[in-house]
Amino acid sequence: MRILLASLLAISSTAAADPMSIGFRIGGYGFRREGASSETQTWDQCRMNGLGLFGNRTMRGPLFVEAGLDTYFSTNQAQPTDLPIDRQSALVSMAGGVRTQLTSWLRGYAQLGVGLELTRVAVPYGDSTIRDNKALPDGFFGIGGDIEISTGTYIGASMRTLVMGNFDYDAAKLQMPPSNQWVSPPKASEVFSASPGFAAQAQFYVRRDL
Repeated sequence: MRILLASLLAISSTAAADPMSIGFRIGGYGFRREGASSETQTWDQCRMNGLGLFGNRTMRGPLFVEAGLDTYFSTNQAQPTDLPIDRQSALVSMAGGVRTQLTSWLRGYAQLGVGLELTRVAVPYGDSTIRDNKALPDGFFGIGGDIEISTGTYIGASMRTLVMGNFDYDAAKLQMPPSNQWVSPPKASEVFSASPGFAAQAQFYVRRDL
């Protein structure tokens, strides 16, 4: 019994000594567009903007873990040939990473993570709307850096490459039939059939040590 109590006390004291921080971030991402005619259009499919909260804990040495909860919304900047999807997403993520001191005032890090996107998607169809809800896994690799602006308070930025669910943006699938014909609207499962796609994300954040 004494050994068990001693072990619990040791684990508790070690966890309490691990530095923890919480932060607020804003950012945006866009999916890779196949066959883009210019570099600026490469990552502009289904542009999403949003914000979120995150927390991380420093582990042994340079290692740290991070948990995040973010919400993102489509920006309605689709190309004329794109399916006009309205997308609202909540992203839950977990990541592990490593930090290093790049200069006396700048720290950099790299991280690898996984998550789950809970998304609500909709497109107009005539006088109605086709809707669906999805739960889609995702993964990402990111790099970033931050500077300490006051004791225990940091500002920073990160870039991530994500693999996450994306949809077919061919607007032809929603073309209405001639007015003298009647066909049933396409099924939501057909319009919103997701497949893995690459996305590029930029985030800016403020983080505070606890």
